[in-house]
Amino acid sequence: MTEIGKERGWPKVTRVSFDAQRGPQGALLVGNPDEVAEKIIRHGKVLGGISRITFMMNPAPLPHEKLMRATKLIGTRVAPALREARENKVKAL
Repeated sequence: MTEIGKERGWPKVTRVSFDAQRGPQGALLVGNPDEVAEKIIRHGKVLGGISRITFMMNPAPLPHEKLMRATKLIGTRVAPALREARENKVKAL
């Protein structure tokens, strides 16, 4: 837990709470590009649309190569899947 979390009274992150947040209904986007895109699309449907999403990664524990690979996958696999889903929705109307 960070100092900010302690100041705000947030509970410590447990494995159970982490797993719940990375699951289908949780807020964390963890998984392969298809899983991440599907989760964003699913959440967008439930929320009535998403106009913007910000990816935040903690680079400290990741080797540079892994961070760059994740960033590349967001741009080459996740973003195109989201664009395709948006275009298909527009075509369906």
